[in-house]
Amino acid sequence: MSNPVDYDSISLKTPAEIAMLRAAGGIAAQVLQDLTPYIKPGTTSRRINDIAHDLIVDKYGAEIDREDLSGYDSSEYAAISIAHNEVAFSGEPSGIPLKKGDLFGVDVSIKKNGWCGDTQRMWIVGEETTAEARMLATVGYQAMCLGISLVRPGVRLQEIARRVQAYVESFGFSMLRVDSATGHSIGQVHADGWLIPYYEDERNEGRVLRKGMVITVEPFLCAGSGEGMRLPDATRSAVTADSSLAVYWEHVVAVTDSGCEVLDLREGEDVTFYDHRRLS
Repeated sequence: MSNPVDYDSISLKTPAEIAMLRAAGGIAAQVLQDLTPYIKPGTTSRRINDIAHDLIVDKYGAEIDREDLSGYDSSEYAAISIAHNEVAFSGEPSGIPLKKGDLFGVDVSIKKNGWCGDTQRMWIVGEETTAEARMLATVGYQAMCLGISLVRPGVRLQEIARRVQAYVESFGFSMLRVDSATGHSIGQVHADGWLIPYYEDERNEGRVLRKGMVITVEPFLCAGSGEGMRLPDATRSAVTADSSLAVYWEHVVAVTDSGCEVLDLREGEDVTFYDHRRLS
């Protein structure tokens, strides 16, 4: 790994440092908005990757940051992390056209003035898909929103993880367990300390959030068993072992006095947690 990291520690960020992370997050969010018109049937992931590269480097003057949580740097091969149906993340850009009904996601990880931005969203290609795929994408987004709603000083990470896992599994979906499929703290390094699985895991034990901590909220889930693997391709694509659909959404949040601030909201985005089953 190019940047040695102590995964048992986490730093508290100052307001000035959080401002730098907010600026980087704003760029990452804008890249996702700029990409949206291109996510349509017939476009290839290679084309989307090339557009993202130009946006990050040329339009916004940022650096591409594609080192994953295991230390593998795929920036030579991709400017973004691609999710596509059973490919959960780190998909290798290809010339295969997107099809109506596909689930497609882009994770933008950048650095601006030495500080990181990191955000992910999914699209339904062509806006029409199966009921299962639409539900999976919706539950994935709300699982992230639930995690965000629970972030505040004094809360235990394991409690957040258990709540998110229970929500996902209540729909019959599974948490994806594969190398690098976790949240993490973030700062001047993409993952600068804690790794945070959004399911019950020993790595969360004993960890309590404090004001000034900055973490990602990104539960990974799938429609199948939850088992995954990394492929030996250029970007080490992460896929579901049973070829089931997988999704995740991601935001960076800073712990505040009484809750958290999302540092990379997109224009008009609402991260309020909403579970329709609670309505009478």
